[in-house]
Amino acid sequence: MFTTAFGWFRFITIVEGISYVLLLAIGMPIKYILNIGEATLILGSIHGFLFIVFGLLLLYVSIRSKWSFIKMALIFIVSFIPFGNFVIDRKVLKQS
Repeated sequence: MFTTAFGWFRFITIVEGISYVLLLAIGMPIKYILNIGEATLILGSIHGFLFIVFGLLLLYVSIRSKWSFIKMALIFIVSFIPFGNFVIDRKVLKQS
């Protein structure tokens, strides 16, 4: 899995999706219910870094695999939806 850019992209897609869900399910409630802003600071920073890596790998893999702009854009848009990255992995990346 980690021998190709595509394998790394699949891995980052899942890890970034997990970080997004953790940010929304754990970080946000801790911040707004318990008034502990550090939770979103830490989880948000991790998620932000992973999202940048995800975006760069998406660009690299889509150019290398000669994906259409529409496919690349849809993958990017779906990544904003909670659990969207898991759908991307199952429906798009697993088939490639």
